[in-house]
Amino acid sequence: MKKPVALDSGKSGRDHYEAVYKEALARQAEWLRRGAGHKADSVEQLLHRNGITPASILELGCGTGAVIGELQRRALAQQYYGVDYSEEAIAYLKDAFPSIQGAVADVMETPNPFDKDSFDVVVLSHTIEHLEEPSPFLQSIHTIPFEYLVAEVPLEDLFFGKIKALLKDRSKNPAGHVQFFTRRSFRALLAATQYVIVDEWLYAPRFDKQTLRFAYGEQGSLRYLHKMLTEHYLPKYTALLWARWYHAHYALLCRKNKPVPGG
Repeated sequence: MKKPVALDSGKSGRDHYEAVYKEALARQAEWLRRGAGHKADSVEQLLHRNGITPASILELGCGTGAVIGELQRRALAQQYYGVDYSEEAIAYLKDAFPSIQGAVADVMETPNPFDKDSFDVVVLSHTIEHLEEPSPFLQSIHTIPFEYLVAEVPLEDLFFGKIKALLKDRSKNPAGHVQFFTRRSFRALLAATQYVIVDEWLYAPRFDKQTLRFAYGEQGSLRYLHKMLTEHYLPKYTALLWARWYHAHYALLCRKNKPVPGG
């Protein structure tokens, strides 16, 4: 069983995932599946508590389809679409979720590869932190006709995250992250790219013991125990403090900012 592929110095987030999907597609798909529940919770809670019942959901950067597949399982809409630049990931999605329409595309160049005029909700679930230039990307998808955007990222620029950054280059990580956010900086990014924030959802992610053994069990007992402490027990028993000081996931429900007539 292969370990996660590390992000080399100078390698882009896109190159990172091309390596992951080519070298360990099934393992990566299983890892994403195990983490999809919390991410789908964010979408579901933000939509439900704002009275939004979408007919169609489009996920950009959907990978192997774990999140959009979980949204389908929960019947949050009637039509589901997923876009990713990886041919391997989209092939996996189409095999695992035949009723989800998948397309291989670079959304900077082809933001809407489907024969569909509009979408009710666009989802960006743990995509933005992998982008070297998130602002042009967020501006480019304005050309997709949609009403709501749900965007979620990890918050890794918190107090202890900054301490970790002093000790080592945090861009060299197996998750391939190149952007590191706080609540304030993520909100500022969305506002600067012409999105109106409607609601937010913050939580401390916590993995079960079986998932942590799957991910880290072959990396040595100390590594596994460290992950059990930081990704299971501490988030479970100190959730609010953990999300404030160490690590959290943060989702925003947004609308596109409509231009002022004559402006």
